[in-house]
Amino acid sequence: MIARSAASRSSPAPSAPSAAARCILSGAIEEIPDIEADAEYQHAGGALIIGYRSIVAVPMLKDGQPIGAVAVAKIQTGCFPRRQIELLKTFADQAVIAIENVRLFEEVQARSRELSESLEQQTATAEVLGIISSSPGELEPVFDAMLANATRICEAKYGMMWLVEGDGFRRVALHGVPLDLVDEFPRDRVVRPEPDLPIARLARSKQVVHVLDATAEPGYIRRFPPFASLVDIGGARTLLLVPMLKENVLVGAIAIYRQEVRPFADKQVELVSNFAHQAVIAIENVRLLKELRERTTELARSIEELRALGEVSQAVNSTLDLDTVLTTIVAKAVELSGTDAGSIYTFDESCQEFRLRATYGMAEEMIKAIADQHITLQDPRLGTAMMERRAVQAADVRDQPYTPLNEIVLRAGYRALLIVPLLRPRGIVGILVVRRKQPGEFPQSTIDLLETFADQSVLAIQNARLFREIEEKGRELEVASKHKSQFLANMSHELRTPLNAILGYTELILDSIYGEPTEKMRTVLERLQANGKHLLGLINDVLDLSKIEAGQLTLSLDDYSLSDVVQGVVSAVEPLAAEKRLAFKAEIAPGLPNGHGDGRRLSQVLLNLVGNAIKFTDKGEVAIRASATNGAFMVAVCDTGPGIAPADQAKIFEEFQQADSSITRKKGGTGLGLSIAKRIIEMHRGRIWVEYEPGKGSTFYFTLPVRVETQAGPS
Repeated sequence: MIARSAASRSSPAPSAPSAAARCILSGAIEEIPDIEADAEYQHAGGALIIGYRSIVAVPMLKDGQPIGAVAVAKIQTGCFPRRQIELLKTFADQAVIAIENVRLFEEVQARSRELSESLEQQTATAEVLGIISSSPGELEPVFDAMLANATRICEAKYGMMWLVEGDGFRRVALHGVPLDLVDEFPRDRVVRPEPDLPIARLARSKQVVHVLDATAEPGYIRRFPPFASLVDIGGARTLLLVPMLKENVLVGAIAIYRQEVRPFADKQVELVSNFAHQAVIAIENVRLLKELRERTTELARSIEELRALGEVSQAVNSTLDLDTVLTTIVAKAVELSGTDAGSIYTFDESCQEFRLRATYGMAEEMIKAIADQHITLQDPRLGTAMMERRAVQAADVRDQPYTPLNEIVLRAGYRALLIVPLLRPRGIVGILVVRRKQPGEFPQSTIDLLETFADQSVLAIQNARLFREIEEKGRELEVASKHKSQFLANMSHELRTPLNAILGYTELILDSIYGEPTEKMRTVLERLQANGKHLLGLINDVLDLSKIEAGQLTLSLDDYSLSDVVQGVVSAVEPLAAEKRLAFKAEIAPGLPNGHGDGRRLSQVLLNLVGNAIKFTDKGEVAIRASATNGAFMVAVCDTGPGIAPADQAKIFEEFQQADSSITRKKGGTGLGLSIAKRIIEMHRGRIWVEYEPGKGSTFYFTLPVRVETQAGPS
């Protein structure tokens, strides 16, 4: 079988030296009854050495375009029978279906992983926002939740959060920090770092600081006590520090640490940066709330204001319907500010316009008139509010320059208005506007109150957007899962059923049920049977992997003999080793105890490891060694093949991953076997790994308890 690359389809060769090449270029069946009589056939010499005279090639067509070809040859000259060509066409169609199904499966898998990661990050962000909403006056639970999610999702060992205090930093939160290290950073101590420490560099640059190896830092080499303790006591090696900025002023930092040298990914840095922004919002919310509570003793309507703020907060927390929350906010804003009407606009970044979203106290005619206006940042008042990040008021709209919007406001009888921007640290969310029919300036207490409502509005809008994104991701995951299930159902029906029929009929013909086949037919049928079994194995691997991922693969736990498992594998693959003239031996320690587990699945694992060793070893030997110690079996499969580079040793146990694509193109393989083997061993509460010594090949090891009473869940 010959597959055709995308490059060859776009730039076909000017000549076609072989039947397969002609077939791919023409997209039609190409047959050469006698290769010696074909002057353009450039492989005649090789054909004579191999011993064939005629050849036929059938194209593999996808949407009418050739993507490869199936070619067979025979010793005699002459044309192939029509029934044989029809059979080859069937095989070519099945091959195209198999290739397309595997491609679709890989795309679904990649998309599912991407959506899962996005959903995990969105869920973590939603959790933090929920805590901010439910704990408006408390920073400790917010900081704890941020650190817990940041260390978990970013695969860090522990984390700390610092706030700026004077010319130093004070630790305000910890997560996962070793107990011996906690005493090195007491909450009441202000740390003043030396200039060349990472946190000092963060304070100067106000940017992310990413340290690959802490032991190479000057602060560690010079043994600055707090930093040296991070390494010596806490085991820190790679660390990430993200600044918490409020209007470009440093207010603190989030730090997470790994105990191995492994850099953080860009997505992980972005996630921690988002948490840092939320921490600043939480700090700012607490500050605003604190200031508001301090003023309540000076304000005549303090109790009413606090009650209203409570109702708004309850509206934010009790429903995800943004219109309901914003309507509640604007109603309370109008009521407590002593104004006559109000509205909330949200900012549409795509068209750079403000859209009317919620109103209170406004006539329908005025609502319709304002909704028809294109309100942009070109409006002087809005531009000032956004640029200066502060409320802007018009004591008398009559004194303002003429605009269509001002005309609508005056026609409705309003004279004064107050605009409060709804902002996040690096973007515009919208505006809160209240209007009054009496001219005059708004008192500072009203402005302060409405700014608090503005913060609540920002939080409500961000919550609604976040939950909407989570719902969309959930729907996408559901669709992806449905596609995956549909793919597996189609593959099971469309591939396994006809493939089993093909294998069954092939075996019947080989057993001479329909008459004694010729030697040439027997050779072709045996090749067909081998390739069919290989394809069936691939299908079974994909289904096994899907069952494992879905948690539907169950081990059949029973007593078994590891010696029998090894001997069974030896009997199965010994002919393969003999065919390649490889030395093949099994060293089984005497007196191995009986095991308790799934012997059939362990045979599957060992058969895969030994089969790979024979496949990739061209000379030398392959050996199996089995022993038991301290209540655990250890099995090793050694070979003298090309070996596996350290950089590839981790990825080969992932789905559809192989060490060297150039080798696997020659040797074959799909990258599923080792992934399934790893899952099966882990379900036995064991471990599998590979070691490589240059010039001596690779050795795959796996260990598992002698007696496995219950299978482990998904890792």
